[in-house]
Amino acid sequence: MKKSLVAVSVIVVLGAAWTGASWYTGKLIEQRMGELVNNANGQIRTLLPKAGVKFAYTDYQRGLFRSQVRYVLQADSSVAGEKALKDGDEVVFIETIDHGPFPLAQLKKFNLIPSMASVHTELANTPALKKLFEVTKGQSPFTADSRISYGGDTSSAITFIPIDYQQNATSVKFSGAKIDADVSRDMRDVKMSGSSDSLVVASKNQWDQVEQFTLQGLSVKSDSKTGKFDLSIGEQQLGIKQIGFSLEGKDIATLVGFNLNTQLGETDKDLNGKLTYTLDALKVQGNDFGSGKLAFTFANLDGQSLKQFASAYNQQVMKAVQAGENLDPEAYQQQMTEILLANLPGLLKGNPTVSIAPLSWKNAKGESTFTLNVALADPAQAKATNQPLLAQSVKKVDAALTIPMPMAVELISQVARLQGHYSQEETQKSAQQQVQGMAAMGQMFKLTTTKDDVISSSFQYADNQVDLNGQKMSLQEFVGLFGMFGGPDAEDDSNELETVPATPVPDAPAK
Repeated sequence: MKKSLVAVSVIVVLGAAWTGASWYTGKLIEQRMGELVNNANGQIRTLLPKAGVKFAYTDYQRGLFRSQVRYVLQADSSVAGEKALKDGDEVVFIETIDHGPFPLAQLKKFNLIPSMASVHTELANTPALKKLFEVTKGQSPFTADSRISYGGDTSSAITFIPIDYQQNATSVKFSGAKIDADVSRDMRDVKMSGSSDSLVVASKNQWDQVEQFTLQGLSVKSDSKTGKFDLSIGEQQLGIKQIGFSLEGKDIATLVGFNLNTQLGETDKDLNGKLTYTLDALKVQGNDFGSGKLAFTFANLDGQSLKQFASAYNQQVMKAVQAGENLDPEAYQQQMTEILLANLPGLLKGNPTVSIAPLSWKNAKGESTFTLNVALADPAQAKATNQPLLAQSVKKVDAALTIPMPMAVELISQVARLQGHYSQEETQKSAQQQVQGMAAMGQMFKLTTTKDDVISSSFQYADNQVDLNGQKMSLQEFVGLFGMFGGPDAEDDSNELETVPATPVPDAPAK
């Protein structure tokens, strides 16, 4: 009897302690909501300053073991101009919060790790999202189950529901997707992985033909953090098993095994990175055109200048999104060019280097490759000379190109066979003539050399001297040799270049 009383007493004490801890946790969560909203709004202001939206929370109902709250994305009246959301429109996230230290939602999963809360999130059906909920047949497009530690870090499992939607000639079939994400309290560190099996979108074009886009086997992985320049650094991987395009049920093009890997890092002043693209196969109307890869690296890119450029770029992109169908493509391109030119002097402060090693394409008959290494310089630091402006901004260039002639013949033959006007023998003969003609023309203009059925070209530049396939000349002679500035007057133009003083690259003119 005494033992039973002791056991009951222990249970009562533990229950009281749990109840008190749960009540305290609910109060602590409420206190931290302001911090969460402020962090989210800080990210919006940094990444999308012209979006004109902000987060807020409403209707917080705190219970003993469970609470509910609505997070609202709405128009920000303090931001001038067009906004991503109209005044009165809202995107609402409904959250059900199980309090710690042992949230009931986590106990159901036999997760006994103490945590502040377990949160279930869904998207509310608001007028602003009416069309989206028509596609999902009234269901929230996604649900998220998150565990929040007492330190404020969050681990989430996000599930996007399958979709099978058709309206008139447009149909969407989506297998759904899953994303796992770990986010630090200040949202500066993010680890994420996700996958989706398939997406099929079909619609009719202007000629009343059914076009279909298919994506299979999507996977993403990211381990990134916000660096000292407020730019995301770290590693990301994107993989797609297959992308397909078809017309009236006939395969037009298929991309197999597309992968993208990025690595971005930083030093005290600069950023560096490497981007690698690979494609296992490109098939056009059933014909295997081969595989390709591209590896691009950069180093010593001035961090502060890149931050300014990224901010200006993001603002311009946001304007384009808001403009929608009213966007003028030519004006947009001009504005983006002006942004690049205005920030170019700053981007060159660290004397950056860029390289492509390699860009290649391979088919059944061989592989063509192109490599490029460029060392750039800050023109503002150059001494006053009569060298061309190009010579002040570029320290060194090393480029090489190799094209096996059988590989080029095969590629041109495949393109010709797609047209269907000639026999295989005729297309092969015509392709050989075209490749031989290109090789002869390249040699005539001293751009390439041909040896052992390989078309090659090499170019080196340093200290105002050019080495083109073993021919040494000054940069001015090179420019004059190939008439880069206008045919017969090229020599005069190259002389004019010699008189350009060493001055910093000017900012783009104000509009």
